Amino acid sequence: MTGCEPSMKTRSAVVGSGVTAAAAVLGNVFVGKEALSWFRGLRAPRFQLPMPRFVSVAAAYYVIMAVVLARGIDRRDAGAIAWAVAVLAGNEAWNGLLFGRRSPRAAFVGVLAFLVPLGGLQRSVWPDKHSRWILLPYTTYVIAYDVPWAYRLWRLNASRGS
Repeated sequence: MTGCEPSMKTRSAVVGSGVTAAAAVLGNVFVGKEALSWFRGLRAPRFQLPMPRFVSVAAAYYVIMAVVLARGIDRRDAGAIAWAVAVLAGNEAWNGLLFGRRSPRAAFVGVLAFLVPLGGLQRSVWPDKHSRWILLPYTTYVIAYDVPWAYRLWRLNASRGS
C-alpha cells in the first residue's frame, strides 16, 4: 500500500511473521523423532527431494507466507488475510495427516484439499503484483511436485494400511 506509514509496515511485518512462526511451531509438533523414523522407513518416490531440500522448501514457504500475510495486513485485504491463515492452517494440518496419523493416503487427500485455500490465496493476491509473484513459485511447486509426490508416496506404501 503506497503511503503506508513505516510503523504500520513494521507492525504488519511483525504480525505476519509472528502468525507464520506460530503456525510453524504448532504444525511441527507432529514431526518428532519417531515420526521422522517412520517416514524414513517408507518407500520413497524416485523423484523425492532429499531431506535438506525439503527443509529449504519449508523455510522458503514460511518466508513467503510471512511476506504475503504482512502485505495483506498492510493493504487491509481481509480476503488475502483469511486465505493466508487458511493456507497456514492447512499446511500444518497436512503435517498432522502424514506425520501425526502416519498416513500417506490421508496426506495425499490432504494435499488435494490444500489446493482450495492455496488457490484462493493466489487468486486473492493477484491484484498485488508483489504478493502474486512471491506466491506463484510456491503454488507451482505444490501443483507440480507436492501433488504427484504425495500420490506416489501413497501408492508405494498402500500395503501399509494407510
